[in-house]
Amino acid sequence: TSHSRLTCCFVFRLRAGVEPKKFAFDYSYWSHDGFDVDENGVFTPVSPKYADQRRVFNDLGQGVLDNAFEGFNCSLFAYGQTGSGKSYSMVGYGPNKGIVPMTCDELFKAIEGNKNASVTKYAVTFSMLEIYNEQVRDLLTKNSPKGGLQVRQNPKLGLFYVQDLKRVPVGSYKEIEKRMEEGTANRTVASTSMNATSSRAHTVVTITFDQIVKNEAGQETKKSSTINLVDLAGSERADSTGATGDRLKEGANINKSLSSLGNVISALAEDTGGKKKVVPYRDSVLTKLLKNALGGNSKTVMIAALSPADINYDETLGTLRYADRAKKIKTRAVVNESPLDKLVRELREENEKLKRRLEGGSMEMVVGIDANERDRMRKELEDELRAQLAANQYMLGDLSESHDEKLRQTRIEYDAKQLELIKQQQERESQPHLVNLNEDSMLSGVVIHILKDGDITIGRRNADPVPDLALSGLNIQKKHAMIRVVGHEVSILPCSGAKTVVNGYPLTGERLLEHKDRVLFGSGNHMYVFVNPKNTISVDANIPNEITWEFAQKEIAEAKGFQTKVGLGLPRDQQIAQEQVIELLPLVSQVNAISEEMNKHKAFEVIILSAAAQQDKGTKPKVMVKMKNLMNNNVWLWDVGKFMNRRYLIQDLYERFLDNPDEVIAIKAEEDPFWEPVEDVLIGTANVFLQSLLYALDFDDVVPVRDYKGQQEGTLVVAVVPTNQSGKALLDEDAFVEDPSELVGKPFHFKVNVRCAEIEKTRYSRGIRCSYSVRGEPNPVEIPLIKDTLSPEFNHSHMSTINLVDSDVLEYFNSGCITFSLYGLQGDTLPDQRLAKMTTKELRQMERLQAGSLLPSSLARRASSVCVDADNFGELVSQLRTENQALQRKCERLQKKENQIMDLLKIWEDRPVEEQDFQGFYRAVHAAVHSSGSKFKTRVKLLNQMVSVSRDVKMSDGEQAQEHVEGSKTCAIQ
Repeated sequence: TSHSRLTCCFVFRLRAGVEPKKFAFDYSYWSHDGFDVDENGVFTPVSPKYADQRRVFNDLGQGVLDNAFEGFNCSLFAYGQTGSGKSYSMVGYGPNKGIVPMTCDELFKAIEGNKNASVTKYAVTFSMLEIYNEQVRDLLTKNSPKGGLQVRQNPKLGLFYVQDLKRVPVGSYKEIEKRMEEGTANRTVASTSMNATSSRAHTVVTITFDQIVKNEAGQETKKSSTINLVDLAGSERADSTGATGDRLKEGANINKSLSSLGNVISALAEDTGGKKKVVPYRDSVLTKLLKNALGGNSKTVMIAALSPADINYDETLGTLRYADRAKKIKTRAVVNESPLDKLVRELREENEKLKRRLEGGSMEMVVGIDANERDRMRKELEDELRAQLAANQYMLGDLSESHDEKLRQTRIEYDAKQLELIKQQQERESQPHLVNLNEDSMLSGVVIHILKDGDITIGRRNADPVPDLALSGLNIQKKHAMIRVVGHEVSILPCSGAKTVVNGYPLTGERLLEHKDRVLFGSGNHMYVFVNPKNTISVDANIPNEITWEFAQKEIAEAKGFQTKVGLGLPRDQQIAQEQVIELLPLVSQVNAISEEMNKHKAFEVIILSAAAQQDKGTKPKVMVKMKNLMNNNVWLWDVGKFMNRRYLIQDLYERFLDNPDEVIAIKAEEDPFWEPVEDVLIGTANVFLQSLLYALDFDDVVPVRDYKGQQEGTLVVAVVPTNQSGKALLDEDAFVEDPSELVGKPFHFKVNVRCAEIEKTRYSRGIRCSYSVRGEPNPVEIPLIKDTLSPEFNHSHMSTINLVDSDVLEYFNSGCITFSLYGLQGDTLPDQRLAKMTTKELRQMERLQAGSLLPSSLARRASSVCVDADNFGELVSQLRTENQALQRKCERLQKKENQIMDLLKIWEDRPVEEQDFQGFYRAVHAAVHSSGSKFKTRVKLLNQMVSVSRDVKMSDGEQAQEHVEGSKTCAIQ
């Protein structure tokens, strides 16, 4: 019996009132800092606490290798949140090789240096698979069957295996390295259509190491070891993504498999402690394949990868607890050694039994069941028997056929692929080509498309005829685009209705491609860099040498009007919000594309709620995603965490839709990530500033209600009135204070009166409610819902008391405000029948055209002339930017004229009264502003009024009637 071995950091962190939490494991490593980079790019320690890759391998990987030579099954897997270093520890990055390549390298070094005379032969096979969305993909083959490979169970051994998984013989570390590169390339191709990244998928590398040993009697015995090296997906939980309020928060686990893995580890830990418990291996594909590693015949090492950032405290603590439970598991590893002739005999006997059961048809079936159900069960049993027969046949061939012969055949196939790669590399050096970019940096630069002379068609894989460059994914049309190569010149032409973006801007006509241009096809991950070895001079000198996914996405955001450069004078909060927006834009675009393809009648949009539009005044600008039902205009606002959670679920639903559309169409509303129960929608906010309270004056006014875009949605009648302790309003002159400091050290009482509101849009007539927060009060004040009106009479009054006024309270009165949030009651109304006949894509186009009609007529005409498919509104933005530059130049000219007017006003002000010639002054101002904009003409009108008033004053001998000003004392003073 052996314990699983774990390695992770020892955490000792204090929080106020919380006891330090202590954990003990076999090894603890620090690799966050304390290193230098040598000339080869290898990280070398400069601090004794820094653990480099070699040290981690010596402690962990070497033990795995030693156990493999002894004939034990070995497993090593890494667990932790995204970005904590799992893949770095397992695979490595660049010259800093991880445990997987180091183990493979050392394995063959040990084989070459082994002097054991009893071992007659070594055989090593390699396989690589990926688990994403509960589907298994073979990464050593380009094409994977629909729905992935099947996972089946060997009834004799009780172990699970992947049917038809490719296992290739390898004879050196270089061959394994090339196979891993091949697997990474195949994963990249799949990720572009699935929108998956390495942090969302599990990668399992399996090395089978066989040793043929002769005993003293001359009998050959096979000693076999299976080495599983597993890089798990990120372990984020729902609360770490901000999705705790989501009704579908159970789906916020990055992968169902990780939840199942946690349940298996907990059950095994309890089982080890003496409690008999059923271990739920069958709950996920991952736990099926790891059954032997976790609770069977294997020596297992677990790496718990942690983030040193304090923001990840809860995730780190969760990972440590997870590892602490795993530490309690005991596995029972035995040497896998059997005589060869016995193995061959047993496999042949079992195969004969399986053939007789298939051919004889004497399968035992359950009586009393439906005929269709009986046929289904019969078919399943036949499939299981055939799969077992095929697996046994493979093992039999593996034992009978010479490993050297299989290795020779594999090398012939491999050499043919290498010739293709060499040919492609030569073509890359001389021919123009496209190189892929991916959100996951490890998957960038892997896919290459050579562009040969002539016309190259681009489109969906299922198009007829099949295009030269076949793609799959969101918004890829059957006829999407065409690239024309003529000598040194390469141009691209879009097809009607297809979304193609070049350097951030939608492609509307034929365009000549320049070296390092960025090209996006559709709304998914088909982002490429155009490379032209025949003409390597880039038109834009600001283009970096290495173009990344982030650079290309920022470029698209800039084309849509966002500033992405650092140091533009934006406050820190706004910079953070803008970075979030740039990150969200491509994700929202993908979700919109899925909504269109699945015809979900939903549209998504990134919005920013300013601090002034939120009740909590200490908050920062908040980035949110608005989901709108295009059939009845109902709206929902999601925070970023909730949207990210739903995005993962929507991607998973889309994958299921591609596999089985009928099943997804029939999904229940509660399980549909596009569906959301009706909730109240934020109409807008109204801000009431409190400066009047500094002087113990009342405020009574009609304030505008504005939405997050700043557009007025209605008005709210509000009064803020100082009161005494009993709530009586202090409206007499004695309550007025000339100096706000007179209030310091005294209690202060005031009432907030909300009389009524007027809302403009009829869609909110179902009902309107209001809420607001007052400083010092723990909960928001809720004003009850008023139904069936756009003019609710709230007649609400709320008294607030400040026990002792200090400088903070005075600052609150001086610069603070009360934000009133108005919400409209939404209903799940039936859509207009005319809209019901339209597709999601048509509804989104119509909405954009209607939005264009709200622009000034000249802009609306241009908006309607622009192709509005998907996100092509960017072209209108670029046109507006051009006009904006012209308006800026005009503004500069007008600013000069305004400065002239200000100079004239200063001269007039500085002259003695007896020298002031008003008519001459008027003529000078009129000349300065002649033919200028309305702003300056308004000033002239004001000056004309001044002339008129001046004459009236002279005529009445300086006597002027005083008009009574209605309103509060604050208004009178103003």
